[in-house]
Amino acid sequence: MALRVSHVMTPQVVVISPKDTLARARNLMLHHDIGRLVVVDEELKPIGILTETDIAMKVWEESSGRVARTIDEILVEEVMSSSVITIGPRTYLKNAAKIMVRRKISGLPVVDSSGKLLGIITKTDLTKAYSLYYSGCFKVSEIMSSPVVTVNPAHTIYRVGRLMKEHGISRVVVVDGKVPIGVVTKTDLTFLTMTIQPRRLKFVKPIDREGRISRVVKIFRIPIVADVMTSNPLTVLEGEDAAKAAGVMIENGISGLPVVNVDGELTGIITKTDIVKAMSKLDSR
Repeated sequence: MALRVSHVMTPQVVVISPKDTLARARNLMLHHDIGRLVVVDEELKPIGILTETDIAMKVWEESSGRVARTIDEILVEEVMSSSVITIGPRTYLKNAAKIMVRRKISGLPVVDSSGKLLGIITKTDLTKAYSLYYSGCFKVSEIMSSPVVTVNPAHTIYRVGRLMKEHGISRVVVVDGKVPIGVVTKTDLTFLTMTIQPRRLKFVKPIDREGRISRVVKIFRIPIVADVMTSNPLTVLEGEDAAKAAGVMIENGISGLPVVNVDGELTGIITKTDIVKAMSKLDSR
């Protein structure tokens, strides 16, 4: 039997109003452990999508301004993606994967013929389906992303943010030489300003003032990668079945795995996006 969207979609959708604040959106995401919310009108029809990436980018945008608004002052309608792409419940999974890849999105509200919201299908749903039904199709090395964008523990989180924006990625791998020792994700950055206590760094510069040595001392509060990274990340061997990697992601609630060789050296990264891309290339089942 060919799998359709209705077989794997999530029927319980967490929704939000465009007039709600980002603070409420953040609380809903944390409470339900999800990365996106469907924005609905008064008739519960989808009119937008709000993702943790949207929140992260807005937080960073506000933090760089002279007068930074807090997340309880910013409305969902200011940040949400308003051009909603929906899908029907009888669509084949391969076609749903193709839409996500082509549109560069991570979730599709599922609606009936009248536009009423029935559920949502996400990269997580497709990754779970891949782990269950598509073993033996690809090795990790065949679909992983390489080379990997990396940082070291002493880099600032501002560098991480720039790299994510520059490369259009949602995670970077922290390395010690060639060995992966941590991961930083957009989720980490999204809620950074609300949770982290940045380390204090002292900079001392001697200055000769008319034969007298003075010291100028500046205190910097700079959060670095070591403050926010998830240490000792799960990894997968490049020769493993991609379905096994997909299963590890689902079982552990993560969206990516550093890929290593037999010596434990980083050779790539496999993400839910890579799994969805692989699924989009398969014949319908």
